Amino acid sequence: MAEVVSFESAVKDYGSRKIGPITLRVGRGEVMGLVGPNGSGKTTTIRLMLGLIRPSAGLVLVNGHPPHVKRVEALSGVGYSPELPNLPTFFTPRELLRLVGGELGVDPSKDGVDEVLEKVGLLNYSDTKIAKLSKGMVQRLSIAQALLGNPQTLVLDEPLIGVDPIGADHLRRMLADFASRGGTVILSSHQLSEVEGLCTSVTAFRRGGVMFSGRVSELVGNVLGELTVKVEAMGIERGLIEKIGALDGVLGVEERPDGLRVRVKAGRDLRPLIARILVEGGCELRELGYLNNTLEELYRRAVGGDTSGEG
Repeated sequence: MAEVVSFESAVKDYGSRKIGPITLRVGRGEVMGLVGPNGSGKTTTIRLMLGLIRPSAGLVLVNGHPPHVKRVEALSGVGYSPELPNLPTFFTPRELLRLVGGELGVDPSKDGVDEVLEKVGLLNYSDTKIAKLSKGMVQRLSIAQALLGNPQTLVLDEPLIGVDPIGADHLRRMLADFASRGGTVILSSHQLSEVEGLCTSVTAFRRGGVMFSGRVSELVGNVLGELTVKVEAMGIERGLIEKIGALDGVLGVEERPDGLRVRVKAGRDLRPLIARILVEGGCELRELGYLNNTLEELYRRAVGGDTSGEG
């Protein structure tokens, strides 16, 4: 897999505080989550990635080039949405995106403005002044401008801040589709639950350092060992329980008044298979998911349960 971004022992020394060393790699088609508390190093990592600041030591490469030296070569094909975007409120979304598209050299007859507005769920607000949009809508508009020009890589700093649950779900599906088409997504969040189910890779920060980095499936398998799937359903017959128990990777099934608790080996997602068995067996499936958020559990294990001083 071709590397889009690589950090090799990169350090940013602010004098009073040091971030790093950071070592991570992001391949084409990956969705990498940069997770951790506020102030842990996520935004500094993004700024290094975009060439907005220079590393004090180590190496940062984007598309094979150091972004603080060869900005055009490194960042060609990269779309960026900052945390808490400050957009001119006297424009409408359509006006703003056409202006941004012009700066990017996008053909006005093929600017794709309506297409990206639809992707982020703002097409119905395309001619509304930005001043009248909610905070979550402004956040989605920022992501829309990052999508202009058909980028191959999206870098999103806290993209879900202020976005309502429906809008957040819309953005998650849009980003998953972007990645399924070969695009690369790098996003930061201080809420691990926000990136659960979206990111294929994760880099976890704490107090300016990297605790772990890699593919989620491998990290879960190596660190957690097993997970528990919570099933809430009506009409689960004995035969269905036996089918679930016979699945490769299932360690045990416990019956509960509201459904089942299924212990599974970490590293392989058996939830779709469990759901299929229950639905095809005629059950009324109400809820199915991990009992605990896997990224939160990974983070808790990595810090030994000590989250003091975070934030």
